[in-house]
Amino acid sequence: MRIIILIVAIFLLYSCQSEASTSKTIDLINRDGDVIGEATFAEQAEGVEVEVSVVGLSPGFHGIHLHEFPKCDTPSFESAGSHWTVDDAKHGLMHPEGHHIGDMPNLEVKQDGTAMFTYVISEATLREGKGSIYSDEGKSLIIHEDMDDGVSQPAGNAGERIACGAITKSSEQFEEENPGEDVKEEEEEA
Repeated sequence: MRIIILIVAIFLLYSCQSEASTSKTIDLINRDGDVIGEATFAEQAEGVEVEVSVVGLSPGFHGIHLHEFPKCDTPSFESAGSHWTVDDAKHGLMHPEGHHIGDMPNLEVKQDGTAMFTYVISEATLREGKGSIYSDEGKSLIIHEDMDDGVSQPAGNAGERIACGAITKSSEQFEEENPGEDVKEEEEEA
């Protein structure tokens, strides 16, 4: 009987750890370092589901992509690097030769400046291996100023980067890479 209880306890412990490692929620910051929303990444059977909720953006369509580095240095977010890709794919969900793994449909912001967005990146995973969002220390989610046209190289003609969130395995690493809170604290001290 003790063996059965031990096996069940180990299974439950493993299940809890497994579930925790297959989802991640991050803050999104604007160019001033203010938190304007969050994004959740969850491992699904069909890929990684991305759910985004933001406020304070201009109404209309905005390009949204995963970029290659987990860095969100304000104000330009250029530290996030280029769009995340594997196998040297081209940019754009409509590109006939395939697309960057980090390409997603445009984010539609309502007249009140809010947006909700859900998309499954079928080639991505939060686990080890090809397509891992955590490869090379992680990635960044970037929202652009303009609409992604879905085909222009190398980034869809989507304009400047206006929001960013660093995606890493550990929360401490996220806090170090994402300057949003540090910027606010420095401004409050000044």
